[in-house]
Amino acid sequence: MKQFLFLGVLAVVFSCGNILSASDTSAKKVYTEIEVSEGGSIVGNVMFAGGAAITELNLHGGWDLGDSTKSLSEKVVVSKINGGLKSVVVSLTDISAGKKKVNPEIHPVIDQQKNSFIPRVTAILVGTSVDILNGDQELHTVHTKTTRNQPFNYGASYKMRITKTFEYPETIKLTCDVHKKSYAWIVVLDNPYFDVTDRNGYFEICDIPPGAYKLQVWHEELGNLEKEVTIHSKEITKVELVYS
Repeated sequence: MKQFLFLGVLAVVFSCGNILSASDTSAKKVYTEIEVSEGGSIVGNVMFAGGAAITELNLHGGWDLGDSTKSLSEKVVVSKINGGLKSVVVSLTDISAGKKKVNPEIHPVIDQQKNSFIPRVTAILVGTSVDILNGDQELHTVHTKTTRNQPFNYGASYKMRITKTFEYPETIKLTCDVHKKSYAWIVVLDNPYFDVTDRNGYFEICDIPPGAYKLQVWHEELGNLEKEVTIHSKEITKVELVYS
């Protein structure tokens, strides 16, 4: 996974428009773990042609407070360098056999700082536990909206840690009932072939068995894109996808 420093915390980069349909399906998929010795890779970039800008949210309403109380909205974040789109979940949706599913020993972390969830988007494999923290010196809540995993709604005091395991694939919205504009996404996927675009829109998916697959792209505001890809043994397939 790629990691970046954002707003003073370590953000694990892993994104309402359309929900990720492949993740939300109720049909049980059969995925077989195999040894992948001569797999290929996908290296790509997700671009946005709309020229969107980052906007600021003043979460304290009409109070005359300093800039430190403001938070950046991450709904649509586009790189000024190359037009790449941040926080897009890219995954293979129709792969039936591949590398072993491994849940990380170190849990992904979602922190609440300056009344915002950081990172905005976290993508995980089914069975992964996530630590949700409160880094603010004020009360927050952690409220999930789910259809398959057990929903929860907890009050979270300063430095409180909530650990939850997500057993079923779906796209989950995470909100704070105290700060209505604060929310994040947890995208739970049923196979290990996924990534989330970095600040310049780049992603990489490795150790893919040779074959033809469907690459699905999801962004919370811009919806879904799909592209057919063919993977060759020990080769890198380069892909560019554009939201317009």
